[in-house]
Amino acid sequence: MPHSSRHDVLPPGTRLAQRYVLGELVGSGGMAHVYRAVHEVLALPVAIKVLTSACAELPTVVARFLREARASSKVRHENVVEITDFGETDGGRPFMVMEYLVGEDLSDLLRREGPLPWERARPLLLQILAALQAAHDRAVIHRDMKPENVFRITRMGNDDFVKVFDFGIAKVFEEVGGPLTLEGRVVGTPTHMAPEQCVGLPVDARSDLYAVGILGYEMLTGRVPFDDDEPVRLMFAHVNDEVPPMATVAPGLQVDPRAEAVIRRALQKHPNDRYASARAFADALLEDVDPREPGFLQSLRGLFGRRK
Repeated sequence: MPHSSRHDVLPPGTRLAQRYVLGELVGSGGMAHVYRAVHEVLALPVAIKVLTSACAELPTVVARFLREARASSKVRHENVVEITDFGETDGGRPFMVMEYLVGEDLSDLLRREGPLPWERARPLLLQILAALQAAHDRAVIHRDMKPENVFRITRMGNDDFVKVFDFGIAKVFEEVGGPLTLEGRVVGTPTHMAPEQCVGLPVDARSDLYAVGILGYEMLTGRVPFDDDEPVRLMFAHVNDEVPPMATVAPGLQVDPRAEAVIRRALQKHPNDRYASARAFADALLEDVDPREPGFLQSLRGLFGRRK
C-alpha cells in the first residue's frame, strides 16, 4: 500500500459537496486528514475528516469508512462528537463532517497537569462512559479509546465537558490490515488495548470498558499500567501480566483504595470479569454517592438516560 503524505492535503478554499469550504489542516493521522471548514450557506464552522489518497485507493477501506460514518452518525448524545454529513470529494475520497470544537484532548491535559485528583477524574470518566453507553446501545463499539480521542471543552460553565470521537475507526484498519498492523500502525493503541483485542479475538462493549479502565488508571497515576516501546511486548503484557498496584507506578501518590478497586475491575483479563456495561461501570463509580443528595456527581447519572 502506498504511504500517505502531505502531498494529498487539500488546499484551503477547496469546496466539497457544493456547500463546504475547507480552511487550514488541523490534524493528520495514518488514515485521514482533518480540516477546519465552513458550511457556506449556514456560515457554520465544522470539522471535516477526509481519507488519505492511499486509503481511498482501497475499496474495502472506503466501504468500511462510510459504513462506520453512517453508524456513528446515529449515536446522539451530548458527550459524543456529532457527525452531521458525509460524502466524497471530487477525487473520490470519502469525508465526514463533524461539529467543530475548541479545546484540547485528554492527553494534552495529562501531559500538562499529570495525575488528576479523584474528584476531577471521576466526572471525566462518567462522561466518557455515558458516551460509550450511547454508542453501545446502537451496537457501535469504539475500539480505540485513548486520551487523544477524548476532547475537553468548556460548556455550560464546566471546563471539563467531554466529547468522545473516532468511533469505529480502528475497525476500518482491521478490515484491511488484520489484527496487528496497517502501514506500520497497530490497530487500536497498544497501551489501551484489551487482551482479547491484542490477540485478534472478537471485541465487544467490554473491550471498550477495559480501555476506559486504562484511562482511569492513567488519570489517577499519570502513567499507563503497561508501557513498552515494542508493541508486541506491550500487548503480551495486557494478555499475561498482572496490573501493577497504582502505588508501584506512582510511589508516594495517595489514591483512594475504593477508586483503585473500581478501576481494577475494568482491567480484568477476561471480559466476563469486567463490568457488564458502561452503565454498570458508572454505577460502581457512583456507589459511594448518596442518590438522595443533589450535586454535580449526582447530576451525571442523568447522562445515561432511561435504563434499558
